[in-house]
Amino acid sequence: MKLTISQQSIEDFLALDLLSDYSAETELLENTYFDTPSGQLTAIGAALRVRKTPKGYLQTLKTRGQNSGGLHQRDEWEYPIATNALEMALFPEQVLPARLQAEPLQPLFSTNFKRTSWQISYNRSKIELVLDLGAVECAAGSDTISELELELKQGQLSDLFALALEISQKVAVMPSDISKAERGHRISTGFTDNSVELPDIVPQQSTESAFCALFGYEMERLQRSWQLFWSSQQWRHLQEFVVTLGNIHTEIEWFQGMMPPAQVAYAHDQIHWVSAAVTPILSWWPACFALSQDADEEPQSVAISLQQSKAKKALKALQTLQSNPELGYRLLSLTAWLHGRLWRDGQLDEQVRFGDQPVTDGLDYSFDKALKELRSDCFSGSTSSALSQSPAVHRLLMLCQYFDRLYGEDLGNLRVPLQALEDNLSRLSAIDLVTRLTDWLNDLPFEQQASIHSWTRSQTVLLRDIKQLANKLISGRDALGEGVV
Repeated sequence: MKLTISQQSIEDFLALDLLSDYSAETELLENTYFDTPSGQLTAIGAALRVRKTPKGYLQTLKTRGQNSGGLHQRDEWEYPIATNALEMALFPEQVLPARLQAEPLQPLFSTNFKRTSWQISYNRSKIELVLDLGAVECAAGSDTISELELELKQGQLSDLFALALEISQKVAVMPSDISKAERGHRISTGFTDNSVELPDIVPQQSTESAFCALFGYEMERLQRSWQLFWSSQQWRHLQEFVVTLGNIHTEIEWFQGMMPPAQVAYAHDQIHWVSAAVTPILSWWPACFALSQDADEEPQSVAISLQQSKAKKALKALQTLQSNPELGYRLLSLTAWLHGRLWRDGQLDEQVRFGDQPVTDGLDYSFDKALKELRSDCFSGSTSSALSQSPAVHRLLMLCQYFDRLYGEDLGNLRVPLQALEDNLSRLSAIDLVTRLTDWLNDLPFEQQASIHSWTRSQTVLLRDIKQLANKLISGRDALGEGVV
């Protein structure tokens, strides 16, 4: 398990009582990562490195493996080598791309850091706890390494989570799904998207199995969005963070038939706390936009100056939240709740049966309910009425994205107009918010006021387009419902 830790929280971590009974080992590690010019290893999710340690050189290959909500499980091959020159013949042939020998391997980036490690005996388990401090570096730039790693050497997975939760109660940490190798690749290629592979849900899969896969998927997206914001300062990652929180909330509603009410309430409590902490910071749309800029640059206009003022306040609020241990504790609690199967605690027989049924049986009700929640009268009314349907549209779109492989062409045909409807509702929301920011608008130069007013006048056309899209969906709802359900 990997946890990011801010520079300000390192002293808090080193002062933890749980470390006082153990001696620490410290070493400097210099790592060089390799790939072919066409990126063959990156394409299969593998990482190849040579590490220089005080005891000599190590050559390591890691495969993609599995990432789910903060827990990493993957295969790894490691061999001591005499120099810093690769010895590819040491690796099993079947784990390498067939065309690898056709291209030369070349260094891509380096990760150099000081590693401090403790061998912890925790309950009935042996856990290696590591603090890494340093940097990822390449020709295109660099990024700070400041993270904890917990590796279960022997014992129970529950002890790994218990130790992580104990640390997060006193130290501001965040679960992370981005490895040092991926960070290096992102810097060297300039790639900043939050790409997580959607689980492939199959018809014979149990409802319980589908829930675990999808909940882990959204938890991974949540954690990556937070870390990518701090790496890139692009506000869209925070917006993804908030949307993903809503997705997790919706998933629990879909699958609550297999959960005791106390477990549903527990999960919702964690989600609501995080949402209440993050969402108000993003409530002022121009400030969110300014978060993607450098808030300390010399402003080019009064409008940018006002945006920067709001952005600085938002950034300060985010930094305060980042230093609050409860944020990481809440997210780690959700991860432990998932992987420890704590949502099963107190299950009744009918809830067990609900989880055992094929996922398609349980989803029929969710599809039917989501389709019926689209109200035609709202789309024919005011802006606020149309926007009130955004949650229903998003829930239905989520179902289409998750399960279109199960239901085939009917669901695929529904997904495209739903995406267009959601995109238009998002634009309508932005226009509606800006038109209500009268103080901000009145302080802008006349030319910029005119430009914004011209943009907001598209609201009428947008409402018309939204109404047409919604009517098209709703008019075919019965047929779609019969085809899907």
